Amino acid sequence: MAISKPPVRKSPAVAVPASPAPDEKKIEAVINRGSSQLSTEAESVTIKNFNIKLTSATLKMIDELRAKRPRKPTSPKLGISTQDWLLEAINEKIVREQKKYKTGS
Repeated sequence: MAISKPPVRKSPAVAVPASPAPDEKKIEAVINRGSSQLSTEAESVTIKNFNIKLTSATLKMIDELRAKRPRKPTSPKLGISTQDWLLEAINEKIVREQKKYKTGS
């Protein structure tokens, strides 16, 4: 088997103009400028935490109702968490009360 020399690279016919040296002040200005923030309605929502005390019978009833919800076929978990179930129940109650007393938005 014959061994040949590697091919010789030809210099490009068209010379590429050298790019100007970057201006450090411009680079720093872009870095320090930062990014723009998107304004969303989520910023106006404030989450408040509080504790709730439920009897064991009430919690057991909630768990039974949660178990009736559809779930993923292979998942051992219930279809909805206790916290989500309670938030859903609170929202349903708020809607009923608003219709009853014709208040709210």
